[in-house]
Amino acid sequence: MKIDIGQKLFIIWVLFPVFVFGADISSQKVIHNVEEKLISAKTAKVKFEEIYIWKLTGEKQSLKGELFLKGKDQFRITTEDQIIVSDGKILWTYSKPSNRVLIDKLSNSKDTLLPRQILFQYTRDYTARMGGEEKISGKPCYLLIFETATGDVFIPRVKVWVDKKEWVPRKVEQTDLNENRTIYLLSEIEIGISLNKDMFKFVVPKGAEVIDLR
Repeated sequence: MKIDIGQKLFIIWVLFPVFVFGADISSQKVIHNVEEKLISAKTAKVKFEEIYIWKLTGEKQSLKGELFLKGKDQFRITTEDQIIVSDGKILWTYSKPSNRVLIDKLSNSKDTLLPRQILFQYTRDYTARMGGEEKISGKPCYLLIFETATGDVFIPRVKVWVDKKEWVPRKVEQTDLNENRTIYLLSEIEIGISLNKDMFKFVVPKGAEVIDLR
């Protein structure tokens, strides 16, 4: 089952400082600085663009959205077609085209792949190395390359570009076994900002179909 765009981005943002633990010594300074920045952040706001590129056809699909994070498991993700909200206990997934909202306990949502659930998967299956330096949107970045040691996972290689000044991810590129690429461009990153607690509660729109799975 394909993981939702918002869920994938949430995984990337929160878990980036986690799956770099297996990196070689040349990347330790980058890792340390990113860990300090992201793990200590109580809140964050990020705008993102997802670009999916099919290897066989070269076709591209793009989607833009915004992500708000608070604590370990409160988040709000909005795209053109979808809104996903968690208050840490309940997960709301709203489809705008169908005007339908799914409600479930966050602990019951297997597809969300929360940080605690995939923490050990990445530390076990991936190692990291430095890949040089590049500019992303004019910002100098370190390139970290993550590769699986087992060879039997769907995404064997991930690249992450880390802002040399701000110590936050600016770009993430995943390559699957079929060499299809998913690219995330992260912009307008704000750390430690004030967020209204009501952002992490979802108000069901009038007339929407509600499927309560709790």
